Amino acid sequence: MPIRILRVIPRYAPAWKYGGSVRYSYDLDTALLRRGFEITVYTSDQIDERRRSPHRCENLHGIEVHRFRNPSNSLASKAAWLGLYPLRLRRALREHVGRFDLVHVTEARGPHARWAFAAAHATGVPVVWSPLGSLADGVGIRKPYRRLYDIVHHTPRLVADAAALVAQSSHEAGLFKKFRARASQAKIIGLGVDERWFRDLPARGHFRHACGIEPDAPMVLFIGRLHPTKGLDVLLKASAIVKRGHPTLQVVLIGWDHGALRTVLRMSRSLGLEDSVKVLAPAFEVARIQAYVDADVFAVAATTYEETSLAAMEAVACGTPCVLTRQCEVPGLEAVGGGLVTDCNPEAFAAGLRALLADPNRASRGQSARRAILAWQTAERSADAYAELFRELVETRVPGHRERAALAR
Repeated sequence: MPIRILRVIPRYAPAWKYGGSVRYSYDLDTALLRRGFEITVYTSDQIDERRRSPHRCENLHGIEVHRFRNPSNSLASKAAWLGLYPLRLRRALREHVGRFDLVHVTEARGPHARWAFAAAHATGVPVVWSPLGSLADGVGIRKPYRRLYDIVHHTPRLVADAAALVAQSSHEAGLFKKFRARASQAKIIGLGVDERWFRDLPARGHFRHACGIEPDAPMVLFIGRLHPTKGLDVLLKASAIVKRGHPTLQVVLIGWDHGALRTVLRMSRSLGLEDSVKVLAPAFEVARIQAYVDADVFAVAATTYEETSLAAMEAVACGTPCVLTRQCEVPGLEAVGGGLVTDCNPEAFAAGLRALLADPNRASRGQSARRAILAWQTAERSADAYAELFRELVETRVPGHRERAALAR
């Protein structure tokens, strides 16, 4: 009898614009399917701020996806804490969670997590919680909001109720202690790329040609949400410093505006980077691979801890080295020659960019790092670790539950 997993997540494939959580969750689930698990997903119907999925229930390459209508996708894109409340999700969890062997909650601080924990607790179904970088303290207005949320909605109690807490890194595992997690609850399972996208890379040059970037111009790439926590101000100030020695420098920002576009445009003008900065619409699937391949350096100057940057891992899987701040570093990146990790300030970040652009062995180091990522940090590797954890938790449950759950189905 296959183990039946219910993933509860705010947004799911193909809502790619909402970042690494959506991409990695889908890649992980498809890998778990190949290991004999049955995967069901409860999520909202949001694709982006304007579009909804037309399917309330669909089979997505073997994954059974149930989508619950969100009251306002526009509001949810600007402030998820106000607008991301999928209708009837709470009721569905109460009525159907007992049919599953395990609940996998993804991301933190949202009604989906509270509702999933409550329903699972009432029926004795174990919960594995993967915050994927969303449990850390925020910066700016996010910091007091998150602290207030944790008090009002009893985040430490949810942590205590989890059968396992999955961290991407030792730093994230340390955050669990702040919420009084037991040492036995924390499991470190790193992110991984879907290697199928990176086995055969496109030829270099197509993206540059389409964007009007010369073949020999140094190109720094960012892919992700244009959000204040992504440190785009740090990246632009650092780029202005680097441009003094690389006058043809091009900085390409690919993503959707999540509150930082106005700052990006204003700062580009004030720093004299109007001709050097290109802001492009989100790129998914093959388009993002071509952008990674054509870049000389991939850069993320995150200002708040989001743990591992999946986009950075994808860049390295394309042979492109990275400069990252410690808030989003990829464990082992520097050791395999995949780039540099710096402090989150313009001077330190500029030094990292300059060092990589000046490195005569950048291409060979990038290829070495690419081989390391594709050998050790893939969705398949992550799926092996998750599969072992899920089986262990299900096998140690109260005897007879799986049989009762099977009858309930």
